[in-house]
Amino acid sequence: MKLTLDHTQRLNLHALLGAQRADVGSIRAIWVIQDRVALDADEEKVVEVKREMVAGQERVVWNPARSLPAKEFEFTDPEVARLKAAIETWDSYGVNADRRWLQPLVETLFSADR
Repeated sequence: MKLTLDHTQRLNLHALLGAQRADVGSIRAIWVIQDRVALDADEEKVVEVKREMVAGQERVVWNPARSLPAKEFEFTDPEVARLKAAIETWDSYGVNADRRWLQPLVETLFSADR
């Protein structure tokens, strides 16, 4: 499946996948997806990514006034299943705050399930 992701979706998916609890094999598979969607150093500079430690957890913030062009990514069926599972089990949704980046993903990833 091909997904076109903007930088906000990429950063949030990276964080969402990183919060998953899994066995070592699944963690390695998650790292492959994270490595693919991660912003490179130049992209991070453009959107002014900063990493902060909050209560012992790394938090990534960026300048919402800055943007990058969306990029297309190809995901295998098992990777799509991991993305869907991560979204389905995530319990920290902010209905308004996350809608802009999450709704297009949910509509695309789960459209075949309708």
